[in-house]
Amino acid sequence: MKEKMQEKMKVLSTIVERTGIASVFRHAIAGRSGLILALHRVLPAGEQSLCYNRHLVLSESAFVSLLQLLQRDYHVVPLEDVLSDPGGEEGHPKVAITFDDGWEDNYRVAFPHLLRFGMPATIFACTGLIDTAQMLPEERFARLWLQCSAHSNLEELVFDLNHWGMGKSKNRQLRPRQQYWSLELKRMPLSARLLLLDHLEQRYQITTTQSRQFLTWEQVRIMTRTGLIRIGSHTHRHATLSSESDRDIRQELDDARISLWKHAGEVSDVLAYPNGMYNRRVQELIRSMGLKTALSTIPGFFTRGSNPLAIPRIAVDNTTVTDTGLQLSTSRASFYFLSSGLRSAASF
Repeated sequence: MKEKMQEKMKVLSTIVERTGIASVFRHAIAGRSGLILALHRVLPAGEQSLCYNRHLVLSESAFVSLLQLLQRDYHVVPLEDVLSDPGGEEGHPKVAITFDDGWEDNYRVAFPHLLRFGMPATIFACTGLIDTAQMLPEERFARLWLQCSAHSNLEELVFDLNHWGMGKSKNRQLRPRQQYWSLELKRMPLSARLLLLDHLEQRYQITTTQSRQFLTWEQVRIMTRTGLIRIGSHTHRHATLSSESDRDIRQELDDARISLWKHAGEVSDVLAYPNGMYNRRVQELIRSMGLKTALSTIPGFFTRGSNPLAIPRIAVDNTTVTDTGLQLSTSRASFYFLSSGLRSAASF
């Protein structure tokens, strides 16, 4: 079923591109809508299997092809330019490139290509992970699930998770799946999440790794000195803000703000929500703290009428824009960008 759907999408995207519909639509939206792309990691072919979540990865070769596509059909500008005026020129929509989390490959792999093309980008980093060998809680859980699966301990693990009060959401048919429990974990306050992971890793004898996966502050400074790269807040420790108390939300954002200023001389009033999760309480709180803009993971175009505290972005990874060989499919990428905007427009 999944393969048939992918084949239909491939055929449809090819028709849209070859008939010129994509070009016509790009010209139509250029004057009033901008695109904000959301990436995480850019990895060479031999490293992609090391990432715990395939939805976070875009292959290096596909990234280069993406930049070529953007150079040809769009007008790549700093994020601030899109936010201040989303309208493009001469039929070329404005597009801003963003990265979440602050992975070290943003510097090692993506940054040299951005320099070569002269394209700006904003990296929303978790400041508490920079210069450390820590892992995201989501990756720690993925490693835990994988090892328990390999040793036939999943039923025992699920029992433990239930014992900690998880597994109460309505989608109980998804309970055997890792994605279900990963989402449940994201809904926990960060302090409880880390305590649970510490306990489970010790119980199931999960070995810890010390490899650095996130940027260093020196790398951040090197990138920002070029004028092409800006650094924004993704909280301090990748906290799901809608699950935190008001006090802890303020602490996460204040710690991130102080770290950005202390180590990089950056002052940012833009936030990217970790895990894309927020609610009205979070929006009101961050507004009271002086944050003017917050980026979501809701797909769509950005217009002057967009909610400034729930700005849409279009996720870019191997599952959304590449073919089976992990090479960028120009027709699929163009169709995906445009259909993301149409979906968002239909929701209003």
